[in-house]
Amino acid sequence: MSSTLYELLTEITTELPGWLHTSVVDRETGMSLASLSQGDPLEAAGADAFHSDLYRMTAALLEGLPLGDQADSMVLSSQRATFVSVPMADMNYLWLVVTERRMTVGFTQALMRKHQARIEESVRALLH
Repeated sequence: MSSTLYELLTEITTELPGWLHTSVVDRETGMSLASLSQGDPLEAAGADAFHSDLYRMTAALLEGLPLGDQADSMVLSSQRATFVSVPMADMNYLWLVVTERRMTVGFTQALMRKHQARIEESVRALLH
């Protein structure tokens, strides 16, 4: 049985203690297809837009360097939270997960790798 993107994000948050926000974001516009947040919706939307800007700036930087043409993932840390985002294969979307600082980046990345194919499948189903 296939899950909607929202249901899938909800399921994943149950496996991630300390989650604060998760979303699938259009890399060009910064708008989310689906989003779950424990905080202020405006702050969550701001985080989504900020990460889409980061991906665009990083892509512009990588074009001029012999390091590849796209970031495989991005990790941003603040005093309160850790932001991990990964691009979706062959789509102009990224998946963002924000956790409390007590969560390790490795655990968050491992969980994201575990579910990335399902997230991508759900996004494709939503778009078609």
